[in-house]
Order: sequence, then C-alpha cells, then structure tokens
Amino acid sequence: MNCDILVAGASAAGLNAAISAAEEGADVILADIDLRGAMRPANTLFEGMARTAGINIDDSYIQNQLEGMQIISPSGLAVTIPAAGYFLDRQKLDDYYLSLAQDAGVALLAGTVQEAKLQGSRRVVWIGEERIDARVVIDASGVAGSIARREGLEPMRHREDVAWAMEADVELEGLGDEPLFQYWIGSISPGWKATFSPAGGDRATLGVFVRGHGQNVQPFFRGFLSRFKAFKSSQYRDMEEMKILSIRRGGDPIAVLPGEIVADSLMVAGGAAGQSGLAYSIRAGRICGSVAARAAAKREVSRRSLYRYVRLWNREFYWQYRMGRASLQTLAGMKDPDIDRLVRGLSGKRLISRGSFARKAILAGAATALSRPRTVLDLARNLMRG
Repeated sequence: MNCDILVAGASAAGLNAAISAAEEGADVILADIDLRGAMRPANTLFEGMARTAGINIDDSYIQNQLEGMQIISPSGLAVTIPAAGYFLDRQKLDDYYLSLAQDAGVALLAGTVQEAKLQGSRRVVWIGEERIDARVVIDASGVAGSIARREGLEPMRHREDVAWAMEADVELEGLGDEPLFQYWIGSISPGWKATFSPAGGDRATLGVFVRGHGQNVQPFFRGFLSRFKAFKSSQYRDMEEMKILSIRRGGDPIAVLPGEIVADSLMVAGGAAGQSGLAYSIRAGRICGSVAARAAAKREVSRRSLYRYVRLWNREFYWQYRMGRASLQTLAGMKDPDIDRLVRGLSGKRLISRGSFARKAILAGAATALSRPRTVLDLARNLMRG
C-alpha cells in the first residue's frame, strides 16, 4: 500500500494528526495494535487549557464537571484555584476522535509499527506482512515510543525526567461528587504530584506521578493511598471500604522538552515528543498533521520543509513548556517544610485562572515572591538552564 501520511499510534495526538492531515486532503492511514485502545491515563482537562489549545469541548465525553483545583502541601495546607475543569470518559473521547477520523476518510489499520526506514523520499513501514510506503510517517506512539529513536532521533530532551505514574479507579459512596480536583505535592510523590480526580457519583481516580525514582512507583502509591484515607476519614465514615476497581501504569513527560521531532519524511507528536498535557498534545497533533499534509501535497518532505511544524509549535507553546519545566525543577529541589511555607503564604491570596499565560505567570510569580522570595531565584536559575 502507498499513502501520503501514516500515523503510528491512536493516541490523542495521533488521532488529531490523522484528522488534520485528512482534512487537508491527504491520503492517511492510522495504525495501532488496538485502535480503541486500553484505557489511556489522561482523563482531566481544564477549560483554560482547552481554550489556549483551540479545542472545542464536546458534551459526549464529559463525565463530570469540576469547579477548580486544590493544591495540598505535605502538612495538609491547601490553596484553592477556581478553574472550570472536566473529568473525561477517556474511552468516549477516543471514540469521538476515531469517529471524526473515519468521517474525514482516514483508513484504520490494526497493527504495530516497529520501524519506518527511509528509502529515497519515502518511509517504508511493515505491519505484520503488510508493507506500506508513506511520504511522511508521524510517530505518535506515546511516551515509550521508539520509532523515531530507531531512526536516529532523540525526540525528548531530558528523557530522564519523565514522571512515572500509577493510577487507580476507585469507588466509595459519594466520593466522586466533590467539586475540586486535588493535587498533593512534596515527598509523597517526589518531583511532581499525587492526584485525586472526582469522576462523579461514587467514582474517582487516585494516582501518583513520580520523577527520579525509576518506573516502579508502587511504594509511593501505597503511601499516598494510606495518606488519602486518613485525610478523608473525617469526611467519609467508611474510607476503609473504598474499592480499587482497576490500575493503570504509564509515563508523563511533564518536565521533558521536545528535542529532535522532525527528520526527512518523519515527524513526532504527543507523548513521544515530550508534548505533555492532553489539550496541548491534541493541538500538537493537529499542527503536525496539517504541516505533513501540505508538505506531502508538494512532494517536498525533507526535514527543512517539515521543520515548519517545529516553528509553529514553538510559537504557541515553547515558553509555557520552559516555564513548566523550570517550575517542576524548582519544586523538586524544595523540602517539605519549604513547600508548607510557600503554600501557607499563598493561602488566602486570589489566584487567577483566566487571562493570558504571561499575565497569569506574572501574577503567580508576584504572589510567590511575597510568600517565599528564594523560590523566584531558584525558578530563574532553572529557567536559564532549560
């Protein structure tokens, strides 16, 4: 088979790359071992992020609507940030985009892409016994993806800083009706966060996202589970009756920056490129697919031509990701008492959820400087390191 674009991986980025390319008129194949996939981990979305990424939220995949988030310090102090957010039915979200892909004319192929060898100006892909020649291959195979790396690219800078996650679906009467997401920071989940996400009714998810401690984060999950039960015991009489329904493991490239994400006839999008965050990953996929389709139409698929994708992504997101990495590096360098002092200082201050990224960053920085001046200096140093 021949095609203009072959997308490897039905991730959120992969689905949207395929949709975007097909809408531009390209002949697109989307390949994944399981196109409907096992339940993927990302299941929360904030309205502000969706707006920034240009995503229209569809009611069909919203499972629960939340009023905002709480950031909880090691000693249990909390800062509340009002921000409309959604707990998503991830299977319905993927089905929604899969339907859009089919409507746009994307051909679906069940199978795993192992490599994408360059031959002339095309990439040769084998899926089982099937050979496919594609003008452009888009690697959207997730944080563990290796297609681009096998072709000599290193699509993530700071790969060592991937946060490894363990997340459980849990059930307890009324637990999912709470109005706020909760993010616990500090040594309970080093380098990133532990999470409580109300899914509506009796359902919720609990998870840990840990950096710098390898892929086995089960000890941190057990510790958070015990801490969470104790924290909620005054609110729910039967916390010990909470059931764990299922468990997922995976990686989150939250503190990773994109590296080499284009080569001749090859592009990388989503988790495989270090483009973390569900909304931003979707947007990256759409940019990637559009650039790939236009390049394929001109039959000019060199790295130089495809580099337009990098320029467009950098224009929208580069400084947000740089600031995000610097913030997490600063957090990772703080001891629990330092985090408690910072959160105590921020408690009661009005933290905004609307406005431009620059405005939010300036106001958040000002509040942080008043609470703990050293944090701003640490943040500046980490920002300069990149």
